[in-house]
Parts: sequence; C-alpha cells; structure tokens
Amino acid sequence: MSRLSEFQPNYENKGNQNKSQEEELRNKYDQFQNMDRNQLNAQLYQEVARQKSAGTFDYPSLISMVEGLRGSLPEADYQNIKRILETLK
Repeated sequence: MSRLSEFQPNYENKGNQNKSQEEELRNKYDQFQNMDRNQLNAQLYQEVARQKSAGTFDYPSLISMVEGLRGSLPEADYQNIKRILETLK
C-alpha cells in the first residue's frame, strides 16, 4: 500500500507528464531536424513496418488525427499528408 506522503496530486502528475512529453518532442526534433525528405521518409516507413509487424499500426487513428488537424494546416500540407498516408495502407 502506498504511503500518503508518496501521493502526488493529479495536477503534479500532469505537470511531470507534460515535461516528459516536451523532453521527448525535443529529443525527436533533434534527431530528425537535419534529415532531408528522403531520410525522413525512410524513417517513417521503417517505423510503420515495425508497428505493422508488432500489430500496433492504427491507420484509422492516423486518418482521424489528420482530419482533426485539417483546419490548422495549409491545404498543400494537408494534401501532402493525405498522399503519404495513402502509401502507408
């Protein structure tokens, strides 16, 4: 059983979770920032292949996410993402 002194209010957990997500995003940015389009595409296809082989690739969720972002994206970017998603099926 946990001790009361070890309990963290939910808002503190969310703060730590947000910091962790921020750190992960920064690390990913650093990892990919100097790659050209071909290198990025290769990384994308490797990750998709890994997820498909593990049974964790969720194409409908990707489509849903992109549709949710559509209003925030320039039309050309949206069309480019849709084109890329079609190749991932």
